[in-house]
Amino acid sequence: MNNIKGKQLFSVLISIRMFSIICSTDPSDAEQMTGAALSILFQFLAVIPMLIIYKDKSFSLKRDIIFGKFGKLLYALFFILWGAFSFSNLWEVTKSVYFPIKSSFIAALILSAVCVYTASLGIRAMSRASGFMLGLIVFSLLIMILGAYPKADLANFSPNAHFSGIIKSAVKDFCRSGELVMMFILLEFVPTGKRKSITAFFTGKIILTEIVAVIEITVLGKIMRISDFPFFSAGAFSQPMSIQRADSLYMILFTMLCVMTVTTQIILSTTIIGELFPELKCKTLISAVLMLGASAAINYTGIDLTTVSGIFILLLAVVMPITMVIRRKINENKKTDLHAGASAASRRM
Repeated sequence: MNNIKGKQLFSVLISIRMFSIICSTDPSDAEQMTGAALSILFQFLAVIPMLIIYKDKSFSLKRDIIFGKFGKLLYALFFILWGAFSFSNLWEVTKSVYFPIKSSFIAALILSAVCVYTASLGIRAMSRASGFMLGLIVFSLLIMILGAYPKADLANFSPNAHFSGIIKSAVKDFCRSGELVMMFILLEFVPTGKRKSITAFFTGKIILTEIVAVIEITVLGKIMRISDFPFFSAGAFSQPMSIQRADSLYMILFTMLCVMTVTTQIILSTTIIGELFPELKCKTLISAVLMLGASAAINYTGIDLTTVSGIFILLLAVVMPITMVIRRKINENKKTDLHAGASAASRRM
């Protein structure tokens, strides 16, 4: 059985979100905080059709996914693309932040090998590890908060926010919320507690996003504008100990979150590829190679695929679930009408 618990789903999704936060290059401000809150509220509403679908015990994503094989192909393509984004984030961070391995490419190869091995153990093994990751996230944030408290300056926070800037930040946050698509597929593996785990995730997501933003704003101030990665800069300025060693903790967190994120993408893409091509061998390895190749192409060309990812997320996590709900309602109404017609005909006889 590949079933996972609701709390494990929560841990996996929070870990993926935290990785996106760490890799963000955008400076935090009032517009970004408000936009993120609006984006998360929209995402929470967008998840309702998913929960409606999975409330029906007869629903099977493998059997009932819209567009059939083409629909599955779109999801597999998205997971490969998001895995490529994760590797690209790894390469970008290692260029600006100290990493024990000098070559970004070698680091990506080593981490991809770890991810392939972890993915080969299955989704249950990965979900068990997510509990440890959640603890590491909480511990790291506590260390950062302890270090940030005496150095924080509320004067750095400016409440000025323009509507256009808020909407732009909201759209950008949505385009970086690939965990919505992962959630839709992972819910298939959660037999009970779906609603509680999803509600807990969005609650934790907004708390996590806003806490990190407040730390970055109050600690860094104007320095954030010239920082490549505000999270790591905030961590460097928020040392709770006299000896500067907390940076290593954040790098460990970043590395393990990268492994968790990429492993999740490999597992999901491999699962779908296996349904499309059941005879294909080495599906896990093929998924990892495709992610690395796509990441190398993205880095080489320097193209920004934020809009593309946003379109994918909107289609796969919002439009398709809503379409599935509508289609099932139409089918149920047809069955009801046919049953009523048959009953009426039998009575006339």
